[in-house]
Amino acid sequence: MRSLAIHRLQAEARRVGGWTTTALGFTIPIWVVADSILVVLLVLCWAVCGGWREKFHRIATNPVALSTLLLFGWILAGSLWGIGSIEDRMLSVKKYADLLLIPLLISMAIEVRERNRMIMALAASLAITLLLSLVLGLGVYPIRGDVDCNASNPCVFKKHTTHNVLMAFGALLFAVLAWNSSNRWERCGWVGASCLAVGNVLLMVQGRTGYVVLAGVVVLVFHIYFGWRGILAAFLALCISFSTAYQVSSSFHERVRLAVSAVTQWNPNIPAVDDPIGWRLEYFYHTSEIIHDHPLMGVGTGGFVQAYRARVEHAGFDVPPHPHNQYLFILVQVGVVGLCLLLWLFVQQWRSATRVEGAHYRLLARGVVVTIALGCLFNPFLVDHTEKLFYCWFSGLIYSGIDSHAGEST
Repeated sequence: MRSLAIHRLQAEARRVGGWTTTALGFTIPIWVVADSILVVLLVLCWAVCGGWREKFHRIATNPVALSTLLLFGWILAGSLWGIGSIEDRMLSVKKYADLLLIPLLISMAIEVRERNRMIMALAASLAITLLLSLVLGLGVYPIRGDVDCNASNPCVFKKHTTHNVLMAFGALLFAVLAWNSSNRWERCGWVGASCLAVGNVLLMVQGRTGYVVLAGVVVLVFHIYFGWRGILAAFLALCISFSTAYQVSSSFHERVRLAVSAVTQWNPNIPAVDDPIGWRLEYFYHTSEIIHDHPLMGVGTGGFVQAYRARVEHAGFDVPPHPHNQYLFILVQVGVVGLCLLLWLFVQQWRSATRVEGAHYRLLARGVVVTIALGCLFNPFLVDHTEKLFYCWFSGLIYSGIDSHAGEST
């Protein structure tokens, strides 16, 4: 009787864990507080549902799960050296701890039916965000002053950088759902949503990282369907699209003009003032100098702020919490080994995508890699809450479908 009760409890925990993962897919683009609650609930369900031998086997035979554990393990080890305070080290490790969601979800053996439901939850959330953004752009929806959103920059729920990155991926997700739909009207609806998402990124919301991610997604799609010749076709399509956006959208035109002006006028010896591009260049430059002094082991997990302050404070430069580049952020903290482990994780995800069941899932798997890998050039996406959680949730979800007995190919 006791064994039967335990079995029922484990089965119920697994069921609740599946629905919690679905709910998390819906809340990631919308609600930070709900994200935190759902992550805790998911971990509790995972711990209660048992099946430890099967869980560890799935993790041990999954290259994405192993690569994630290696990266997090090195970041954790980095807290043992360097110049950061104990509080800074623990806070930094805590920010990277969400990476563990990837092996956690992989170990849950998520079924195709569950995976479809979870992806639809994300799609619904992004569709709602898109609809509200379009309404806000028309001046109907109330202005969200707390995240600097208004009719001229209609981001919803998140700041414009996060909004545009999610919407760029949403354009791909909507297109994949249209491709996978057997109902004509449903297919037309998803195609329309994909086109509106592209327009939202290029013509409405002022997130330049989203422009880059969207370009990467377009190149990926063309390459998948047309091979290497597709890259040339994608380049031509992007030139036409971005040229049109530059002429039609005053927002896009102004953002590009400001970016070009910031790059040409930047001086490493003069602090940037009210210039996001100039700030990034400033952070890149001084972070690179710190890396030059500590190339192998870095300054330790959580040691960036103190190292940066020691270098620039006397010259009157601001001290950022991170260099706005995930690759530099990893390199400056835990050295070249940490950077190699991060790149290896992306490589394993790209290679393992061939083992994901379903062509539409394989495209989404590589779309996630492109989205995060490009976004990390301009932002620390492994510590920014929404982008990090989106990446970990989707990666764990999509790579839980890997057949551990299937052969691996490139």
